[in-house]
Order: sequence, then structure tokens, then C-alpha cells
Amino acid sequence: MKRFIGIFLAILMFTPTVVEANIVCNDGTVSPSCSTCRKGCCSRHGGCSSSSSSSSGSSSSSHNSSSSGGSSSSSSSSSSGSTNKKPATPEVVKSSDATLKKVTVDDTEITISDNMTYTTTNEKVILEVVANDAKAVVNYVKDHDLIIGENGIDIKVIAENGNVKNYKLTITREKILSNNTNIKIFVKGTEIVFNSFTSDVINIPNEQEQLDITYELEDVNAQAEIMGNENLQAGHNEIIVKVTAENGEEQKYTLMVEKEEAKKVEIPEEKEESVLENSSNSNNHQNNSDNPILSVCIIVGLLSIISYFVIIGLRKNK
Repeated sequence: MKRFIGIFLAILMFTPTVVEANIVCNDGTVSPSCSTCRKGCCSRHGGCSSSSSSSSGSSSSSHNSSSSGGSSSSSSSSSSGSTNKKPATPEVVKSSDATLKKVTVDDTEITISDNMTYTTTNEKVILEVVANDAKAVVNYVKDHDLIIGENGIDIKVIAENGNVKNYKLTITREKILSNNTNIKIFVKGTEIVFNSFTSDVINIPNEQEQLDITYELEDVNAQAEIMGNENLQAGHNEIIVKVTAENGEEQKYTLMVEKEEAKKVEIPEEKEESVLENSSNSNNHQNNSDNPILSVCIIVGLLSIISYFVIIGLRKNK
């Protein structure tokens, strides 16, 4: 029995055994499932070639030669791997820059900050925003209709790596103040025509003290002031209507007024003679009334003189 077993073992030792090895892919990786190169093998490792298959097929030998063949295959595989393996691709670092390079409003560049301001009188503006990194994304609205006062605009920058930075732009729209000083001036309801802001002459009677002036401003935000329309004197007068526009500009309109001189009262000749006669009679009467007084004064004077001399004479006799 021992002899039979020994013969059987000897037969096994010298009987060639076929060992199939898996093929080596083009990137140097040993295929986990393919022993020959066929469709679908090494699909994730750069594919395979027929040389890999034949190389693995030549590894069939006897048990003793199998061992040496394995080392040979291993060596071949290693050599093939070192030849076909691709260099590792370096990892790409994405930019985190989410800052702005330039901001312009209606072609006017403004200083960049987290909170920017701009002032205009325009009803509409066009915004242009550029990021420092060309790969960053900038979110904003380009065209804006503005209201009077402050208008807030948001600007959002997203970097290549996803970082986000927000900016705020406040545009203040100022109101344009009117410079309109146009006016219609009426005297007693009749519109006055002005030539170089001066009217033709307006004639009024002597008893009139002022003009009946009304006006209509073309701009409701303007103001008007009438000067010199009181106690008009006989002869030449000038009345000024000053219009002040919303923005402060002024314009004066001059009304030329001629007031009639006072009329002299003419007395008829008959009446004049009667007046003179009455005046003469009045004077004579006054003179007559003055004569008795004069006479009394004279008499009193004389009596005083006489009394004086009488008194002196009496003193001498004593």
C-alpha cells in the first residue's frame, strides 16, 4: 500500500499543472476577474492588451516550474506596470476670492467698500460690477429706476470655491429744483405785455392810490412779491413784481405807471370880482372896528401926559 501511495505522489509531482493567472491592466493593476484580455476587462484601469493575456498564458508549467514561472510573471507584471502607469494628477485648489475690482454707475467709477454711496439727479442708472477673480460669479441688477431719495442695491459675489461676500450700494436721487420764473400779470383783469421785463406805460387818474394787480405763476413752486404798489404819487411810478424760482433764481418785472396830476380849480371872472369885493369890504369893516380902539388909546395917552404935568406943578407950589 505504501508503495502504491509513493507511486501516486511521484506521478502528481511530475504531472504538469496548468495555472491560469489574471491579466495585468494597462495602468499596472492586476485584473481581479480576467485571465485573458477581452471586452469589459480593465475598463476602469486603462483597458488591457493582448500581450498581457499571452504573458499570463505562458505562466502554465509544472508545479516546480510554476513557482519560477510565477516569479517571472510577477517580474514581467511589475515591469509592465512601471512602464504603463500614468503620473498622478495634482489636486486643483479653487480660488476663495470674492472681492470686487470695479463698480461704475453711469460710467462713473466709485470707491469700493462694503457699503458704497452715490448721488445723482437722474431718474435711471446703469450699474457695472467686475470681480477681482474672473472665475467668481457676481449677482446684481444692471438697470435701476430711481425714486426721489435713497435707493438700496445689493451686490453678491460668489467665489470659485463657494465663498460668498455681500456688498451694499445706496444711490440717492436728488430732486432737480426748477429755475422757472415765468409769470402772467394782470391789471384789472387785463394781461400786461412785457418787453424785456418792462411794461408799457399804464395811465391812472389822480385819485387812484394803487393798481389792482393779480398774477399766475407758471411754476407752482415759485413765489411772487409785489413792491411799490401803495400810495402812488402824481407823475411817474414804478411797481416791481419779483419772482423767485424754486432754485432761488430771481426775475423782476417792472410796471410803468403814470398818475395824473391834481387838477387846478378855475374861478370865473364874475365870481372872482365878487370875491375881491367881499374881501375889500371885510378889510374896511375891520379898519373901522379898529378906529375906536385907536382913539381910546390916544385919549388915554394924552390924559396921562396932562396928569404928569399937573402933579409936577403942584409939587413946585408947595
